[in-house]
Amino acid sequence: MFFIDSKNIIDNQISISNTALRHITKVLRIGVGDKIWIADERKKRYLIELTDVNHKKAQGKILETKEAAEPPAIEIILLQSILKGEKMDMLIQKATELGVSKILPLISERTIIKVKSPGKEKRWQSIAKEASQQSGRWEVPEFAPVTCFEDVFEKIGVIDFGLILWEGEQENRLKDVLERYPDSIKKICVFIGPEGGFTEKEIGLAKEKGFISVSMGDLILRAETAAITIIGILQYEFGNIG
Repeated sequence: MFFIDSKNIIDNQISISNTALRHITKVLRIGVGDKIWIADERKKRYLIELTDVNHKKAQGKILETKEAAEPPAIEIILLQSILKGEKMDMLIQKATELGVSKILPLISERTIIKVKSPGKEKRWQSIAKEASQQSGRWEVPEFAPVTCFEDVFEKIGVIDFGLILWEGEQENRLKDVLERYPDSIKKICVFIGPEGGFTEKEIGLAKEKGFISVSMGDLILRAETAAITIIGILQYEFGNIG
């Protein structure tokens, strides 16, 4: 699956360039006569047959068109404190593969990297796009600009419930909390902290906003491991896994 802009579709022809072209020609070594699936931002898919491939662009004719699939069983919004280096890249890749709908990068009190970099945000979007292509998703997760912890609540919208993972939680275990909610849950927000975790002040603010503080048991997981694990669990409980 490759993503293009719908402006590259004219009549029955599709033009492919940039990252998708490099992947087609250099990685998959696909050529004239081969058939591939293409998707655009309108959530349409096209089966095309390549008619011309060169170092600047590829052209293909549309053989079949599919409209958007049914919406995902669950919408997961990941509120992720920014992690150091490649940890954040890997987390975004795996969260995308697991079907997260939206990612809001956060600067919390213990976030080590606090610089708001447009270049870094562009890189994350590129990673999510490539992961979406690899996993056959209909769309790329939505990204919000880097936001401070205390401001993120205004950007969430209406949700069915929200969770904040905290290693200091003594009462609410994730398994027990999820058992309280019906299978009809459609929209969940999850806070994941930075390497040093959230402060008690941040946990208190999240609780004031209706979020439930939960632990994942006796194990202390790395931030990136915790994020990937809980997304997988939520997809299993309410979504399309299993």
